[in-house]
Amino acid sequence: MTTPPRQAARTRVAEATAALRDGRMILVLGEADGGCRGDLVMAAQRMTAEAAKAMTIIGCGLIHVSMRSAALDVLGIPPADPTSTGPGRELFRASVGLAGTEAGGVRASHRAHTIRALADPASTPSTFTRPGHVFPLGCAADGVLSVPASPEAAVDLVELAGMAPVGVLCEVCGADGEQAGRTELLDLGREHGLPVVSIDDLVVYRRRELCRVRRRGVARIPLPMGEFRAIGFTDGLDREHVAFVHGDPLADLAPLVCLHFECLAGDVFGSRHCGCRAELDHALDRIARSGSGVLVYIRARSTAVRETLRACRPDAQTPCAQAHSADHSDVRSAFDILEELGLREVRLLGDAVDTAVEPEQVRIVERIPLPDSHRGAVTLAPPHIDRIGSVS
Repeated sequence: MTTPPRQAARTRVAEATAALRDGRMILVLGEADGGCRGDLVMAAQRMTAEAAKAMTIIGCGLIHVSMRSAALDVLGIPPADPTSTGPGRELFRASVGLAGTEAGGVRASHRAHTIRALADPASTPSTFTRPGHVFPLGCAADGVLSVPASPEAAVDLVELAGMAPVGVLCEVCGADGEQAGRTELLDLGREHGLPVVSIDDLVVYRRRELCRVRRRGVARIPLPMGEFRAIGFTDGLDREHVAFVHGDPLADLAPLVCLHFECLAGDVFGSRHCGCRAELDHALDRIARSGSGVLVYIRARSTAVRETLRACRPDAQTPCAQAHSADHSDVRSAFDILEELGLREVRLLGDAVDTAVEPEQVRIVERIPLPDSHRGAVTLAPPHIDRIGSVS
């Protein structure tokens, strides 16, 4: 049986973060210049002279320290080229050494000491001298979710391991001194017993974690169709969603479930530009008449209101429903809510999004289409495509 991609990514990220916590190196794969790039990565606060030496011998590249640009600003470490205006201005920072150390700090023990100081929250600008023999890299605040690159991956992985978000990385060169290929990198990982994780794995993992939901409260709400329990949830982006639960869905082997995505104009004001209000009422009524079930009401993204209002203008070319299309993470959050409610098998009411994402948590045993007169037009936004290879 083939392991689902998200589960495999989760396993590889877990193995990598466990190794980092233990003070071991890992191998991170990504893309660069149309080929595969490999970086040895370690947690800065676990850096030792022996590790610095091993990184140099195994990787044959230059050791860098990656941390968020804002943290480097606090330490007074400026861009290496202050006149630069491109992306490299934030990435490449002035080299540093540790104040008070002997002649230049070129030795592995001195470099390790400097690297650990960069991860020390007690460090201040006066802790370091400039220039030095340690080369910091400035990273994006959102990590690989905004910049899917090795420096961001190093910081994200170290932070996921529960340590200060400062990573050490060394690009791996091949036997010929050029960029190592994928096969050579994987062989090197096996030879040295290094956990291997790709930037793609990390992107998948972090996006998945943003969809995780937490229960936030419950209230009984009488509706025209019957009495429902409204259970509030928040997702990883701190958006609030509501599950309207009727009866005891857990007593049913496969309760009736509907996923409804917020449409302010339709749901609240009954706009005739879409059938969202009719779909919502029909789904609640159908669940109430069945005796038990759940309607998961997924709140819209921050831009949905203005996009919907723009679509409702008389001269608009975009249908109202397309203006509040559901994101893949929205759908996953909806199924996470069903899982949190204890549901494992469901009969899914509606066909607007059910074929776009196959849930891992909940099995859909039956799909029940809405009548044409109540059929919603919520669409699924195209997924973001990353040009990053995964580990095989």
